[in-house]
Amino acid sequence: MSDFVDVKITKLSPEYAKEVAELHISGIRTGFISSLGIDFVTVLYRAIAESGHGVCLMAQKDSKVVGFAAFTTDLSALYKSVICKSGFKFVFLLARKLFSLSTLKKIFETLLYPSRIKKMDLPEPEFLSMVIAEEGRGKGLATELVKRGFAECAKQGVEELKIFAAVNIKPINKMYEKLGFELVGQMDSHGITSNVYVARTNHFDRK
Repeated sequence: MSDFVDVKITKLSPEYAKEVAELHISGIRTGFISSLGIDFVTVLYRAIAESGHGVCLMAQKDSKVVGFAAFTTDLSALYKSVICKSGFKFVFLLARKLFSLSTLKKIFETLLYPSRIKKMDLPEPEFLSMVIAEEGRGKGLATELVKRGFAECAKQGVEELKIFAAVNIKPINKMYEKLGFELVGQMDSHGITSNVYVARTNHFDRK
C-alpha cells in the first residue's frame, strides 16, 4: 500500500454506514440492492457492521470513505441476524416498492439464495461486495481490503469463501483471476449471469 499510505483501513463503524451505502450505489449501479434506495442500503450495511456474522472494512482518506469490502462468515446466519435486528425497518423501507412484481420476484429470489448455494456445494462464507472510489483506484487499495478481509474471516475459522462476479464486468473478473481465485462455475440471479469463484482465506499467506 505504499502508494496509499494516507489511507486508514478499519472495521465499518455504524455511523459510516450511509457513506458506504452511497459508495455501493454509485459503484454497483445495476445491482438489485442498489435499486432499493439509499435508506435501505444504509440500514443493510449498518446491520452487517453490527452482526457477529458480518465483516465490513472501510478505507478512509481525510475522513472520507474511499473504499469498502464486505464479507460474511455465514450467509444464512447473517440473513437471520439482519432480519431479527432490522426486519421492521426493512419492511417499512420496502413498502413502497412491494407493489412491483419484479421487485417481489427479486426479493423472493434473494430469500431463496442461501438454499440455492447449498445445492451447489459452495462454502457458506461469502465475499459480498467491494467498491473503490475513483480516487482510490489503481493504487492497491482493493487488494489490501481483500487481504485484510480474508485475514479477519480466517480469525473466525473460515477457510474458504465464495465470490460472485457478473460475467459482463470484465475488470472485476480479471481482478479475481489475477489474485489467483479459482473459477468453479456460473449462477443466474436477478436475470444476471455471474461467474462463481472460490478463494482460500490463506491465499495471500501462501504467496
